[in-house]
Amino acid sequence: MPRREASDLALRARIALERLRTGEADRPLINLVSQVVIVASFITRAGHGKLDIGEIECVERGLGEVLAEADRTGVWNVPESLIEGLTAVINEYDRQLCVTRMEIVVRASDHLGKLVDLAARDTRADDSHLQVAR
Repeated sequence: MPRREASDLALRARIALERLRTGEADRPLINLVSQVVIVASFITRAGHGKLDIGEIECVERGLGEVLAEADRTGVWNVPESLIEGLTAVINEYDRQLCVTRMEIVVRASDHLGKLVDLAARDTRADDSHLQVAR
């Protein structure tokens, strides 16, 4: 991927991370970083990751727990341990964007798109709120 495009994507992820670090949290922000985690996970599973997949899965579960807690209580709480794990994943995502063949990144993006479409269909059936960061 051209460095400029990779830098733009990584910058969006880093800005979102910084917003979380300063205590800001809402559904679109958590969805954005969740999408980064999903793409990094897919690229890692395709054999292009340096971060242990278990660490990425832990961050993914943690973000899900933040969303579930916010749905239950209305309180957005992102634990510091999750911020630390998310920082590692975003660093890996940045690295992956720079060194992974475009074909793999495109497949990861397509995979994410399918997950988003599936979630949107499921939430429409559940009458829930899904806001996808694009």
